[in-house]
Formats: sequence, C-alpha cells, structure tokens
Amino acid sequence: MNNLVMNNDENYAFDVAGYLHIPGVLKSEEVARLNQALDEIEKSEGMLGWPAPQREPFRNLLVHLKLVWYLNQIVGHGFRLDQAPRLLAYQEGEVMDKLVGGDEPRNPSQAYYQQNGRRSSQGIKVIWALEDVVEGDGGLVVVQASHKSNVGTPPDLVTGVDEMGLVKQLELKAGDLFLLAESVLQGVRPWNGDSKRLLTYWYAGRATIQSNGPGPGSQIESLVEWANEATPEQKSVMYKPGFKGSNPAPVLNTDGKEIWVEESSEVIHPSIYIRDPNSRIDEKEFYFWDLNGYLVVPGVMDEEWLAEANQAVDKYQDRIEVGGELSGGSVSQAGTGRPLLPGLLNLPSPYSAPFRRMITHPSVVHRMNWMGGSGYRTGGATVFCAVDGTSGHSLHDGNEPVSPSRGYYFKNGRSYCETVTIAWQLRDVEPGLGGFACVPGSHKTQYPMPPGIRTCDETMGLVVQPTMKAGDVLFFMDGGCTHGALAWKNPIPRRGVLIKYQSKNSNWGGGVIDPQERWGNIVEDMTEEQFAVMRGPERDGRHRTVPRLVVQDDRVSVSYDPEGDRYSSKYRKPGRKP
Repeated sequence: MNNLVMNNDENYAFDVAGYLHIPGVLKSEEVARLNQALDEIEKSEGMLGWPAPQREPFRNLLVHLKLVWYLNQIVGHGFRLDQAPRLLAYQEGEVMDKLVGGDEPRNPSQAYYQQNGRRSSQGIKVIWALEDVVEGDGGLVVVQASHKSNVGTPPDLVTGVDEMGLVKQLELKAGDLFLLAESVLQGVRPWNGDSKRLLTYWYAGRATIQSNGPGPGSQIESLVEWANEATPEQKSVMYKPGFKGSNPAPVLNTDGKEIWVEESSEVIHPSIYIRDPNSRIDEKEFYFWDLNGYLVVPGVMDEEWLAEANQAVDKYQDRIEVGGELSGGSVSQAGTGRPLLPGLLNLPSPYSAPFRRMITHPSVVHRMNWMGGSGYRTGGATVFCAVDGTSGHSLHDGNEPVSPSRGYYFKNGRSYCETVTIAWQLRDVEPGLGGFACVPGSHKTQYPMPPGIRTCDETMGLVVQPTMKAGDVLFFMDGGCTHGALAWKNPIPRRGVLIKYQSKNSNWGGGVIDPQERWGNIVEDMTEEQFAVMRGPERDGRHRTVPRLVVQDDRVSVSYDPEGDRYSSKYRKPGRKP
C-alpha cells in the first residue's frame, strides 16, 4: 500500500456520494475480539480508556493500517481524532428523526473541498460494522451527494415527513469499513429489534475546530490578559479555540452604530443573493472583495482617534522590535529588518484604548459577518513601523495549494473566508513608496505562484500596491490572497496596525491543545502512533509540523517534519526521544 493510491472507482464513489464502503477490512477474529470486549465491559463508550486488555482492540482500530491509508487521502496528512469512539444509536437521545448535515449553509469545519486534483474532507465519520446490518434494521441513514448541495434542505426532508425517495439506509457486513463525510445529510433511525453494533470514530482535519476537548485542561475557560477590563463584545473575539466556551463561538452583531453579543449561537452570515436591507451589505464592496481578495474602507478613524493611536506608538518607541529581513532573496525588495511594536491591546490605560476600540468596531463586525460569518476571533494587535530602507516581505499565500483552514470559498451567495487580516492605517500610504501589496484575483487560482511574483523581481504587471490615507482600513484574505509588502521608501515611517482574525471553524493563530489537556489520562499508555491522532486543533496550516501517520512496509508509523518542528517535538509521546 506504500505507493498506491485510491483507485478511480473509489475516488469517484466518494466524490459523487460523499461516502465510501470498503467491505471485509476486519478479519472474523478481530470482530470477535471487539465484540467480546464489549460484552465484558457492558458499556457503549469510553473504549480507549478501558482497562487492558479490553481497550487494546479499540486502540488498534484508532490507527488501523487501511484506515490510515484512506484518511491520508481523504482528510489529508495530520488528521486527528475529534470525538471518542462509541456505539452508534446506543445512547439515549442519539436516535433522532431529524437529519443533520448537508452543505447549505456551509459549515467549513466539516466541509468537503476539492481543488486541482487534491481533496480535503474536514470531517469524517468512520464506522466499523461489528454485526450485519440489512435493509429495514434501522441505524445510520444518508442522503447521497448532499455534501455538494447548493440549496438548503427542505424542512420536510429534515424532519422525515417526506423522505422524497432520497434517504438510504446502510447495508453492512460484520468487518466492513464505512467512511462518511460529515457534510453529508445524515441521521440515525431507531433500530427495529435488537440494536446492532456499529462502532463509530470521528476524525477531523488537523486545524479544524468541531468540538471542545473532554479533558480537564480543555475545560478551563481561557481569557485574555486584560479580561477584567474588556467588554463582553471584546471578550467574544478573544477566545481560545478548543477550550470551554469556544464552541459554539460567541456571535457578535451590529446595526452599524452599536455592537452586541447575540444570546443565540445561530451563525450570522448574510448572503448577497438575498436582497435584505437588514444585511447592510454594500454590493459594490462585496463585488470588489470577491473579485480582488482585498478591500479598502476609507475614513473609518477620525482625527482624534488617529491622534490617540499615534501618541501611543510614540510613547512606546522603546518597545519596537526589529525582526529579520523578509524579502526572500529578492533583488528589488532587499533591505533592513522589519520594525514591529507588538502587544498593543496589553498596553497600560489609556494607551491601549485606541487599539482595543479597533477589534470590535462596527465597521469590522459588519464586514466580518459577511466575509466569513460570525464567531471569528483575534489574537492581538501589532503596528508596523517600517522606516526608509526596510525590506519588503516576499509575497506569500494564495489559494493553491488549497488550505481549508485559511482559504477563500464562495457558495450560494456567501463569502467563506477563513482568515481575514485587517490593517488600520495611522499614516498615509503613498503610491510607489512601499507597503502592503497583493495579486488581485490570486485567491481563485489553481496554479502555483511563479518565483518572480514571490520576489516581486518580475511582477508580470499583476502586483498591486493600494494607496491609502490615514484613517483608512484595509481588509485582505490572509491565506487566500497572495500578499506581502514592498520595500518602504518613504522617509516618514510606516504605521499600520495589523489585526488577524480567524473563523470559528479552524485554528490558525490560537495556539495548540496538547493530548493530555484534551483527553486526560486516556492517552498515558498509548503507542506513539495512537498518541499522534489524539491532539487538539492546532496552528499548523502552513508549517505542517504536526505528527503525521504514514504507511510504510505494510505498517503504520509516525512521521515528524524535521524543520520548524514547533508542535510535534513538544507533544511527542511522553518518554519518546526526538
């Protein structure tokens, strides 16, 4: 299996239907051992934490050779376990008449992506059949192809009033493996007669946020340093992913003047297709955003606000940090390192006030709600203080190869931008003198970036440097749109406050949750391979530093990225040497 890939029949089936049935993966003796353990413990969940030897067959399934091989191709390398295994439809309340899932409205944390020959299904339900299930038995039901639906599910289909001839019940044999995309419309019907044993594991893409961890560490609500001073609205965008209170994420709303935290967790995500005056979407802004990948909103800051922000930067000049040269070998953009003043939200009062005001300003809340949907968060604010001669920052990102945790997608009138960065201009940005630059339209490309574009030594006439006035606010797709900075050539130092926002669906800039915090004592006696998939959502969308499972010589082993190993070296299996 080392060098083989899924055949065309399998690829076609999963892409069309949203699921894949692989018969006879487990041997009869493996099935018997699993059933024996269930009979001995007499529980329908918690298998990974059971005493030995009953837990071992369930831990073995966690990283089963064939399963790993399929998940690497369907979810992507670095997948993880999101929810602990349990028997399907054994728990009270799990059997429901209503169907869940479908891809409209889209949930990016569970969505199916395919671009330029690469596939990523962010959420996968893995079902191991431990008993035969035939037509009419009940259990799991699905609606084929619903992972690509562009229209909301009819209420009668959701409730079961009218199944429209679309609802299919699975037929499985003991030992079969069934892989189901979470974005498929699905449900659980009551068993007719005795319950059948369908053992279910839930896996997710490495940076995806689907659920909070069950462990003791993940139950601790994580607050910002200045939580006692922050308003409820400010707290709502400063939460940490994967911890208590982060799922579902707080919903922030605005009428254009005031902002507030909604009592309901229902996502606010206006569609341009709906001519709803309450959405306040400016159709020209929406068009510009979708076309180019960035947007400039003029004159958001008034003179008093600008003066307060600039005074704060003046006050803390001694805290400016000069980073490395970031031109990436460019001839035209070479220069000195980039000066930054970080930690603006943590400055003493009143100097933090103008920057804290930025993070939940009505102009931000309104546009973030239609750019990516409500529930986004930020990690802080930093001001760029480039001086004459500061190098440029080589252009980077773009939607190829696609990174679901940072990309841009458009579906049924809604913009799904998973990472948006906002730059508040404290001084004018004049033409030809450097600053933010991007390639308009690059968020929709399916081809790699040419080297000359990256260095800006050969721009092909595609690179644009927007001019802006002090008080203007720049929004851009960080991860979707190819962007960077041109060398600063203005004798007046640059001042742009950069604030990054990440959607509620994934973790890009919010730290990591280690396996012990997420799962507790369950992971203590696991093998290195089992331990590798027990982590929480992590910030690895670019560096690919998480432990990855690979199939070599017909066995599963752990692979660690040797460079920039920020995550895997810290959270290796306890006692394992690097």
